[in-house]
Amino acid sequence: PLAGSAKGEVVFLVDRSGSMEGTSIAEAKNALQLCLRSLAPGLLFNVVGFGSHHESLFPASRPYDDASLAEASRHVAGLKADLGGTEILAPLKAILEAPAVDGLPRQLFVLTDGEVSNTEAVLALVRANAGTTRVFTFGIGAGASLHLVKGMARAGGGEAELIAPGERVEGKVMRQLARALAPAMGDVRVDWGGAKVRQ
Repeated sequence: PLAGSAKGEVVFLVDRSGSMEGTSIAEAKNALQLCLRSLAPGLLFNVVGFGSHHESLFPASRPYDDASLAEASRHVAGLKADLGGTEILAPLKAILEAPAVDGLPRQLFVLTDGEVSNTEAVLALVRANAGTTRVFTFGIGAGASLHLVKGMARAGGGEAELIAPGERVEGKVMRQLARALAPAMGDVRVDWGGAKVRQ
């Protein structure tokens, strides 16, 4: 796991639409299990699956501990690509527009094969909420939409990783987690020691 305890909220939004059937959902589950096992105590987390509708593991993000990890692991092991079409806007809205818990930073990980019809609306929504939520994406499978996967990460101040069928995911997952959970600098001041400086 990442060292020490951490503060903040991590939400995993996983595509369970029919197009994820087969190797894609297997890759997504593999990446999710690895993410879950690598979180740090003190974080709040949740797993949301989406297709034609969306469903959350917990009613609200729960503190990361042995019990919640065990429940999440069981949940992810049983995930199927059984939720119909790819309606990502509604679950994104629900996550992004929920107030941040105790003003803590929120990191959103999106795992999708990226076939949606309303990419521009999705990117606009992510961009509008970039002040409270950073978005990191995993494009799953050979047909992942680069426009969606890279665009969401760019709009949300995060990074994108692409996972090809059958590829080992450990390196990419750990890289994303390190980027997302490294403490972001806040309230930075520069002391110029009295020198006159023009911006």
